[in-house]
Amino acid sequence: MNKVVFKKVVPKDRLEHHITKENISSNMNNIEQMYKDLLESKKELTETIYEEYKYAGKTSLNIFEIIDFPQKMNNKKRFLDHVKKKLGINTSILGVPLMPKITETPQINFIEEVANGYRIQWISGTPVEAVNGYEVISRIDTKLVTTIIRFGSPIFIEVRAGYKNSSTYINLIKFLVSDDGNPVNFEKIPLTKVTEKEAEEIATKLKAGLLEGEHLGSNGIGRYAVSADRDTPDLRELSEYKERYMGKQYLAQTLNVFYEEKDSGYSTNVKFRINMNGGFEFKSKVSEKIIKRIFDVFAEVRYKKQASGE
Repeated sequence: MNKVVFKKVVPKDRLEHHITKENISSNMNNIEQMYKDLLESKKELTETIYEEYKYAGKTSLNIFEIIDFPQKMNNKKRFLDHVKKKLGINTSILGVPLMPKITETPQINFIEEVANGYRIQWISGTPVEAVNGYEVISRIDTKLVTTIIRFGSPIFIEVRAGYKNSSTYINLIKFLVSDDGNPVNFEKIPLTKVTEKEAEEIATKLKAGLLEGEHLGSNGIGRYAVSADRDTPDLRELSEYKERYMGKQYLAQTLNVFYEEKDSGYSTNVKFRINMNGGFEFKSKVSEKIIKRIFDVFAEVRYKKQASGE
């Protein structure tokens, strides 16, 4: 378990919840101390929390339905066998850091099994120079990006990177599943790119309040950004907002959702931003369960199927 990553991705209120629930004495204003006290008292619980957040946290995230994905690869075993052959590895590669040479082109660093598919972590880096005291030092500035392939019908690829950057990782997966000399070309349909009607339906199902609305100006000129104050849970409840901005085209929406886990009792408010032209970003630190809950509703709205609850 990486302490630096833990503090970066796990929200403070999650630690507060478990510290209180387990009756652990700790300084609730100090995340470092809470982490240390929880680890000493409940090591297994701390590790479980870390597993839920280590690839998530506060992140951009884009999910694509994949059309014309090679059907022979729509199978966990065949896909994994193909990847091992592609990488020239004969031993097990699941859950094992592959430690590739770091280059500007992302390489596969880690693969692990998830429900219906695999999580693939990519690593890349660029050389930079920095000043350390009086000395100029050279180092590699590394970047880790997570992608998830979920097999079935339809097939989904999830990219935890910005909408524009996601194309880089989709193309890497195209190369990964292709045969030598026979490149694969499949179409991607973004689940995170929604219409205003779909966004409204998603907000209704999640009981989400609108915290920020960004609108296109009159006659398509300029833009208006409107934010709720601390005491306003939903802009759409304000008569002034309804009169001045409702009906104007949305460019982006920032929504707030109350989330509660039935098993642990943990509850929090989840803030996320939808860009109507494509792109999605969690503005709060979130777990894998929270990501699944939010995007189950996106899938329910898109495909008119009942989402699984959390």
